[in-house]
Amino acid sequence: MTPKQKFFLFAVIILAIFFRFYQISQMPGGLFPDEAANGLDINLMQQGNLQPFYERGNGREALFFYMLWGSVEIFGKGPWQMHAVSALVGTLSVLLCFLAARRLMLIGSDQGNKHDKNRAANIALLASFLMAVSSWHVVLSRTAFRAVLIPLFTSLTVYLLVSAFQTKSTKGKLWLSFLSGASFALGFYTYIAYRIMAPIILMILVWPLLAEIKKKRFIKTVKTYFWPAILFAIAFIIFVFPLGKYFYDHPGSFIGRAGQVSIFNQNLYTIDGIQLTAKPPLAVVANVALEVFKTQFLGFFTHGDLNWRQNISGSPFLSILISPFFAVALLIVTWLAIRYFFSPAKKSAWWKFFLLAGWFWAMLLPVVTTAEGIPHGLRGIGVIPPVFIISALGLYWFGELAVKMHYRMYKGLSFEPGEAISYNPPSWMLGAFKAVVAIFVIVLVLQTYFLYFVYAANSPENFYYFRSDLTPVSRYLAQRCDKQHTYLILDKFSVQTTDFLTSDPHGNFDSPCNVPYRQVDPENSWQLSALKSGDEIVFTQSSMFDTVKFKQYHPNARLSAETRNQFGQAVMAVYTIE
Repeated sequence: MTPKQKFFLFAVIILAIFFRFYQISQMPGGLFPDEAANGLDINLMQQGNLQPFYERGNGREALFFYMLWGSVEIFGKGPWQMHAVSALVGTLSVLLCFLAARRLMLIGSDQGNKHDKNRAANIALLASFLMAVSSWHVVLSRTAFRAVLIPLFTSLTVYLLVSAFQTKSTKGKLWLSFLSGASFALGFYTYIAYRIMAPIILMILVWPLLAEIKKKRFIKTVKTYFWPAILFAIAFIIFVFPLGKYFYDHPGSFIGRAGQVSIFNQNLYTIDGIQLTAKPPLAVVANVALEVFKTQFLGFFTHGDLNWRQNISGSPFLSILISPFFAVALLIVTWLAIRYFFSPAKKSAWWKFFLLAGWFWAMLLPVVTTAEGIPHGLRGIGVIPPVFIISALGLYWFGELAVKMHYRMYKGLSFEPGEAISYNPPSWMLGAFKAVVAIFVIVLVLQTYFLYFVYAANSPENFYYFRSDLTPVSRYLAQRCDKQHTYLILDKFSVQTTDFLTSDPHGNFDSPCNVPYRQVDPENSWQLSALKSGDEIVFTQSSMFDTVKFKQYHPNARLSAETRNQFGQAVMAVYTIE
């Protein structure tokens, strides 16, 4: 890399850090119960219950929880302590996107050629920049869901695998093969959607081998890659064994929630008002899959996920400045991948497009085969690295085309596709090009800043989606520390947040201040009987409506404390029995 490219990479990482860590203690400001459920499993870890998989919430892989545990031990329990881990993962994912993209772009090129190396680095820099300032990835990087690890491990695995193929050092090839096997295995500890990486890896490894067979270099290829393949397999088995053993002992946990939201689940279908009791007809499933695909795919261009925890609500996953280039490049990359598929020997340089297209389309399958909350920003998180690499390719190709058209128009010379052109453009044109690039960068940065730190930061719905009301409620309950005389009016799902935030930071769960309240379902709050003087009933934002009926049946209760958020909304009301 040139000094200028290193500077730009440093700038991209600074941008990634800024968008993921800036105001991390204020935004999003709360822990949604699904995030807090991770914390409840951390409580189990603090008690010595160490597992590769936890059954809470239909079952969840545990690698991310161990990372959260480290943050909790250092900084204590709270929303930002959880979100900071996601922010760190998101930042590292941007760096890994750069590394994977650069390696991909070097496939089929002369690695000793300065032009090819600079071109690969430039495309990779563009891809990592687009990912760094993506509002979609920023939101997911500030949400404590384990799925945030998928872009990290998919990019790492692709980077290590391609590096193993490209390195000429025998020792380096062996080490990289072992590390890629380990990375591939660790990805299975992240999120169920990662499992689609198995056929991706199989395809991208098998097809080049078929090309070597056609070239009658099979024996040589086997000799070259036999021990790297063995080390890859050994590393994979070693690192995946704990999870594999868990699923062997608990076979019902392997599918988990995926079966509940699958388009093949008959419980999701009603025909003529009657719920199906058998597998839905294939034609019906195909129509649903087509509609899901259409909705999810349009999410990149028009209307994205409405869930604030997974996207800027309703915004397309891609900026309008990027999406046209993504669409055109995706068509080209997919077409080149298909041509490679049918002719791997003749089109060996196009292996990168085969890998890139397979990475994108396969990672889209976990969304297309489900029928809940479409378009789904979280379930589609696996496509994020290839989406921005493909978008970067589209932008770079457009720039190259513009340069070549100018070269041909003003120089009167023809050129071959992919040919490197060296010439000095007029100074005014160079200045105009730099100005356009600068404006493009500034607009994308400001767009994401506005969407997240202005629009989302001033949207009450955003804070409620993260149940920010439960943070001051938990703080009040912990300070009061009186379990026998404190009643929390909150549903059983949401109470996961207060259970975690009021639990002892260091695992002393016998402390009298650990979870110091009695949970009461909101619909039953009015039925509380035998309340004594001094008892406190705490209502949250979601149960505030139930105060009306409660006061009717408990006229001796007075409002003793109330907390409002920055929007003037009541997020906690405390009633004391006189």
